[in-house]
Amino acid sequence: MFTRLRLACWSALLLALAPLADAQEEMTGTGDYLQSSQAFKDYMLQCAGCHRYDGRGLSHRGIPDFNQSIGLFTRLPAGRQYMIRVPGAAQSQLDNAELARVLNWIVAKYSPEDITPDYKPFTSAEVGASRRQRFDDVLQARTALTRQLQDMGLEPAPYTYGSMER
Repeated sequence: MFTRLRLACWSALLLALAPLADAQEEMTGTGDYLQSSQAFKDYMLQCAGCHRYDGRGLSHRGIPDFNQSIGLFTRLPAGRQYMIRVPGAAQSQLDNAELARVLNWIVAKYSPEDITPDYKPFTSAEVGASRRQRFDDVLQARTALTRQLQDMGLEPAPYTYGSMER
């Protein structure tokens, strides 16, 4: 009886602390998101099939290059939502905390110049708030964001998936 009670108490304590562990991991790493081996593994399993291991994408298939480009979207609130809501991210098997970790890893790996002191890391709460909303037209959303970034003097990688330009 005493052992069962002790086990129940430990289980309850671990369940109560689990959200704090996720929050702590999200808040750490004001600089080095690349230290997450789990984010690397999740990228390889969930993203690299299209965006490739080197982030170069598949231009002949309309899949954009992440290099010196993906981090530009973090400068706009709608760009951050776009990164969360694109079908490959929003519909991945990753939970919200895992997706936030992968998004931070992607920016750090392929657009390290955008990890500045004012970089706001993706969090599970931000991912959870945006990912349920599906795009009616991803190309239209990307085109609008590209225009906004170009107006700021920034040039994201071309995105032609779903267009006639391929």
